[in-house]
Amino acid sequence: MPRSFLAELAVPGRKVPVRACALESSPVWLFASIGEYPVYDEVAYEVMIKDERRMGAYNEAVRRYAPGRTVLDIGTGQDAVWALAAARAGARHVWAVEVIPESAKIARRNIEKAGFADRVTVVEGLSTEIELPEPVDMCVSEIIGTLAGSEGAGSVLRDARERLVKPGGVFIPHRSATTAVALDLKSATLGEPPAFPSPVLHYVEEVFAAVGRPFDLRVVIEGVQGDPKVRKRSYMSGAAEVEPLEFNGELQPEGVDGAELTFTREGRFTGLALGMRLWVAEGDEPIDSLFQSSSWTPVYAPLSEEGLPVRPGDRFEFEFTTTLSDDGVHPDYALVGQLQRAGGPAVPLSWGSTHHGDGFRETPFYRSLFPAP
Repeated sequence: MPRSFLAELAVPGRKVPVRACALESSPVWLFASIGEYPVYDEVAYEVMIKDERRMGAYNEAVRRYAPGRTVLDIGTGQDAVWALAAARAGARHVWAVEVIPESAKIARRNIEKAGFADRVTVVEGLSTEIELPEPVDMCVSEIIGTLAGSEGAGSVLRDARERLVKPGGVFIPHRSATTAVALDLKSATLGEPPAFPSPVLHYVEEVFAAVGRPFDLRVVIEGVQGDPKVRKRSYMSGAAEVEPLEFNGELQPEGVDGAELTFTREGRFTGLALGMRLWVAEGDEPIDSLFQSSSWTPVYAPLSEEGLPVRPGDRFEFEFTTTLSDDGVHPDYALVGQLQRAGGPAVPLSWGSTHHGDGFRETPFYRSLFPAP
């Protein structure tokens, strides 16, 4: 019996059909990549806070570097988690920046309740637009997205290094990179069309509302990264790195990176699972969202709706381009490559994902996900 069905989304000015599924019957399903948009809610915060790998790495780094330093916390959130952690670790003063007014208001209450109102100051606004009384010694931020720079970490932290942090100041996290692995989505979903579970459809509506229209939004695949059996039937290659971001070095949020994936098994190549590796502090083992359970989940980059047959030794060579969108913060991504198969011509493949582009239902994947009325 098919697990997916058609539902409707309320988007600005109209209704849009969408492919939905029952959560309990779908071990692999889709979710909107929401960190790039102002749609975080209590559920999303709770998922992040319960990520022990993420929280543990950040806690250790803050305890290591915050004592005796002045600290900037970018995107402090309503719980002011890292601002308070820095204060408890012995920071001299913490500037906690938050752009959402209600979150900033709640953060002030939580900081006062914790007894650190004298050492933690909440600054409401964008970090790229605020000023501080003096440059700080250290910057901590949790604006790493489902891809290394998708939440604007490259541009935001480059600005912080230039204006808000002393020369040689410490940045947490230390480094991130986007990762890519060849994927057989049909094997991942056991042949079912990929779909959004009904309880998460409102996040799609909220992303569309934030942009002002429906568009081919970035989607992530839930249920693959933490299950070795699903990974084994879904991943078809090792991983390659693109979009390197050196937060404690020369930070370049735009660029073109070449990469190659070699297929390790036979199957049908439908696209890429794109994740990120994050080194929270220098010398740490990275968090890897393609291969570890995490609150960061892999983005799906569709390349072939039906899937292209491949064998071990075949290769996918591609260039991955990162450019800043017209908001100057969030990246647009593009990928152009060729599938090289033994005994056959090269097959050109491409993918693009903008932060707030105009295109809607532009590829077979999105026409299946959002069927025409």
